[in-house]
Amino acid sequence: MVGAVRRSRNRPIYGCGRLRYTNRPYVLTNTKKEPMQKFILLRGHQGSGKSTFAQEQINVFQKQYPDAEIIHIENDLLMTDENGNYRFTVDGIEQAQRKGQAMMLNACKRAQQNPQQPMLIINSNTNQKGSACIHLMQQARKHGLLVEVYRLHNFYPNHHGVKEADVLAAYIKLNNNRLREEIHVKAMQPMNAETAALIEEMQQFSQRELDYGENQHTWVTEKYLRLGRRDFVAKITKRYPELSVLKYKRNVFYDNRFDEALREMRGLVIDNHNRIIVRPFKKQFNYSERIAKNSKYPLHLDDAQRVDAVVKINGFLGCCTYVALPPEHPSHAAAFNHQVIYSTTGSLDSDFAKMVESHCHQYEALFKAYPNHTFLFEITDASDVHIIQERLGETLIGIIEVASGRQFREDEVNNIAAAYGLQRPPMLENITFGELKALLKTVKHEGFMVFDAETKETLCKLKSPYYLVSKFFGRSNENSLGRKLDKKHVDEEYYPLVDYLREQRDTFNTLGEQEKIAFIQHYLENMIE
Repeated sequence: MVGAVRRSRNRPIYGCGRLRYTNRPYVLTNTKKEPMQKFILLRGHQGSGKSTFAQEQINVFQKQYPDAEIIHIENDLLMTDENGNYRFTVDGIEQAQRKGQAMMLNACKRAQQNPQQPMLIINSNTNQKGSACIHLMQQARKHGLLVEVYRLHNFYPNHHGVKEADVLAAYIKLNNNRLREEIHVKAMQPMNAETAALIEEMQQFSQRELDYGENQHTWVTEKYLRLGRRDFVAKITKRYPELSVLKYKRNVFYDNRFDEALREMRGLVIDNHNRIIVRPFKKQFNYSERIAKNSKYPLHLDDAQRVDAVVKINGFLGCCTYVALPPEHPSHAAAFNHQVIYSTTGSLDSDFAKMVESHCHQYEALFKAYPNHTFLFEITDASDVHIIQERLGETLIGIIEVASGRQFREDEVNNIAAAYGLQRPPMLENITFGELKALLKTVKHEGFMVFDAETKETLCKLKSPYYLVSKFFGRSNENSLGRKLDKKHVDEEYYPLVDYLREQRDTFNTLGEQEKIAFIQHYLENMIE
């Protein structure tokens, strides 16, 4: 199955979210001379046969052009060492992607500079986003290369043990992000009836409202984990391999694709039986997000409404949970039972998780007094510099019962903190929302968590202008600062700062991130006074 491509005049037919083919599939032949410089882009899910197809195309090209330069870009190859050992890490995939992008650009430049040099660039990554594919195609054409795009539909066992649900989600995602130019290669190993039925079930699930799991008081149900869109990562921990940390993907945050289950996946820890072991705060939204026109979680707060407001500490979230499972629990014999689990919003193994343990292990007696409760701390550490300078240490900001998901009221947390000598954040009780907004303009901390004064329901996060401006401008570089200095993109209360930074732009651009933050905060302090 090698060589040039001859297309059937009949085009593939799409149905039920899956591709169906006519009786005249695309046929690969070896009758046509290959162009001297070509870029081939392969699209397919894990186990679709991209690596094999890529090697076949390389063999054909080399047969016609023995002196050809071959550039094969594939993340798996870049994460495989000289001994053939493959190791997946988040940092590793990011490095591989950056290296692949550099390889692509450099190869395109060499092709343009040496038009008589036969060259084949082939990318066999799992390219799902149409925009990323189009960028690569445009880049190749800009440098004079012929472009071909193939979509593969085989269902071979994937080499790296990717879960079936993730593979099928990738297949569906590709079907929903088709490219007009892509050539669909008829599968040598098509999906079986069981796989087709599961894909159909996953597609139907994505169109229905979520079911609530009464047994665990969660939207993160067995069905959601099996059939839901793969908008989250389930990261198996090194310390306790029986546990996985669930975290929504970054694009969920940026594209505002939250649902109730994803809101819970902010460091939710489950065992191999999908039982919840650690339950952190749900994702809470900023006030500006909740009053936005297209908000999924709209909120109307009248200035007269009475609220409680807890000062936000500018650190990172640490979770501490003493696990005490009963004999009938399926994980009763697991190594993590009768242990204190220290975690963050994304890991049990990271340096931040280790910082949580170093700060909070002194309170193990408290954790054991409340088994199967997640104690939530805001951790401020000298090694983790934030926008707002805080007193170093750990501040208790919440307690959640794992089994029920009940979040303790602030007065309950206060009582427990007082009994065990824990620090708590300052709190304003029973003030109007209008009074809180007026106060917000003057404070020099991150802001507030806002609760309904009567029901104690969490309403929103309220970030201070001082914090927002410091973060907004402090994390700027010379390329991005120009847009930020356009008054169209900031509120009028920031205009004096914009004018000042325009005047000091040359100086500001020479500063490091923390120096920029200090520079801005110094000006704001003088301006407020």
